[in-house]
Amino acid sequence: MKAEQLKLGPMDNFSYVVWDTHLREAAVIDPAWQPKKIEDFLQKEKLALKLLLLTHAHPDHVNAARYFLDKDKALTLTMHKNDLFLLGDDIKPLNLIKDNDELVLGRVKIKVIHTPGHTPGSVSYVAGGCVFTGDTLFVGGCGRVDLPGSDPKALRISLLKLAALSGETTLYPGHSYNGNSSTIGVQKECNIYMKLAAKSEAEFLKAAA
Repeated sequence: MKAEQLKLGPMDNFSYVVWDTHLREAAVIDPAWQPKKIEDFLQKEKLALKLLLLTHAHPDHVNAARYFLDKDKALTLTMHKNDLFLLGDDIKPLNLIKDNDELVLGRVKIKVIHTPGHTPGSVSYVAGGCVFTGDTLFVGGCGRVDLPGSDPKALRISLLKLAALSGETTLYPGHSYNGNSSTIGVQKECNIYMKLAAKSEAEFLKAAA
């Protein structure tokens, strides 16, 4: 498996192209802002787009999805049902996922971890020694909890779920706020929110609010 990180748009968003190097089948995670740049990369690498995945349904992570859905009627938008209230009614068809689901991309298996808190339907995708965390976990930070549907207590539990991954797992976040990538092990050691989540609910809530 390979992964390409694409920094797109005015909010330092990351979209990701993940692909099976043998069969050249690809997934796009969080299609945002500049679909032509994503499409150009797919064409350059001769990749067939098979999966369109959302970590969550905030507009800055989904605003390029319609471009791909309109061009390929075989595609579906994969997301957690708890974020449907954030999604426009005109984006269909949908593939709704839940915690511990496994998606298949050629020979690559992608595990779904439900990581609510930033939004109720936030998920993280684990594949090939990497985790794509959207706005749940950043390098040196975590997602906002002051938005509709946010829940700081749920976010703490989600960070604990991510902390249970191998420390060598490469972290790929949804925005370039404090850096482009890290590892779970480094974040457990250096990210104050990860450390407080492990320490106590009260201290995490005080810091995250």
